[in-house]
Amino acid sequence: MNEVSLKGITKSYGSHLAIPPLDLEIPKGKFVTLLGPSGCGKTTTLRIIAGLEQPSSGELTLAGKTVYSGRGGHFVPPEKRGLGFIFQSYALWPNMKVDRNITLALHQAKRPKDEIAERLGEALHKVQLEGYEGRFPSELSGGQQQRVAVARLIAARNSILLMDEPLSNLDAVLRTEMRTELKRLSRDLGATTVYVTHDQVEALTMSDIIVVMKDGLIQQIGSPYEIYHEPANLFVAEFIGDPRINVFDGNLEQRDGKSIIRIHETGIVLKHQVARAEGPIKFAIRPERLNLLDAPAVNALPAEVDVVQPTGSQTILSLSAHGMPITALIPRFVESWPNRKIWLEFDPENIMMFDPHTGKIINTPVDAKMRSNAA
Repeated sequence: MNEVSLKGITKSYGSHLAIPPLDLEIPKGKFVTLLGPSGCGKTTTLRIIAGLEQPSSGELTLAGKTVYSGRGGHFVPPEKRGLGFIFQSYALWPNMKVDRNITLALHQAKRPKDEIAERLGEALHKVQLEGYEGRFPSELSGGQQQRVAVARLIAARNSILLMDEPLSNLDAVLRTEMRTELKRLSRDLGATTVYVTHDQVEALTMSDIIVVMKDGLIQQIGSPYEIYHEPANLFVAEFIGDPRINVFDGNLEQRDGKSIIRIHETGIVLKHQVARAEGPIKFAIRPERLNLLDAPAVNALPAEVDVVQPTGSQTILSLSAHGMPITALIPRFVESWPNRKIWLEFDPENIMMFDPHTGKIINTPVDAKMRSNAA
């Protein structure tokens, strides 16, 4: 069952069409992330679901109830949609203490005092803020204020939760902690969560489903695994992944029934079976899929180590080969590289090929094939 349904939703600002006709079905109980760069339409889409923006046309239903219809002129205001919302700025009342910020909506709904007290206690316990209920927001750290906003959602017990980049103002450690808290919250409440971010790490670690957007258009909908290993096009492949995927220009040839990919200006030839006519091609390989060799080998690309960046459990190598910047990722901590010159080996089974004109993917990488066969 779909909890949130957008059909033909558009949004215009004057003559500018910010959201072209958009269709999106969000299943009940799933954590769905709208992911994309600034200006892609993800926040506008979330605000349309919340009722903070009125669409220009289309139809929106929440839990089977129509809350907007362009044809019928029907629009349900946000306060009557029964949604929970966490804003980037936390949106706490500065003149109210923590307990009142958490329970204000319950008081306005005239819930029994015993029920309000029970929900408050439960919410404070879940976000580890017991003993802070008598403080004002100004007496809390940024992370604690964010926890108050989360506690407000817990106390309200909404079946649909909307989150607009709620972690962007937190430091790295708190972001990691709050990712866990928000995912646990969604699971424990059995809620349908729509989360907006431009941070791919948040999307990959928290989501059941990722919706990648660009210029108001959905580029791909899939699980984190599918988005990372089976990108629909070059935009998705380049947007997802840190370090960024390596992209090369090449030429596809057919020889003796085999597909041959030539990397421009390198002389490297890769054999790969793909049903496609000869011609220019773009192909890509993830940094972790490059094999590093100390000596020359067949179809290995000579490169020079430029910068070594240890991140803890992994090390990022910035390389240069024939004037092309290339990134490799190795699964250990390395402070410096003993030899400046190395060779990069490409595994043909782990490369992705894209149409240079449309950007659409041409082949299915071996990881995706193995997963498909196992299923």
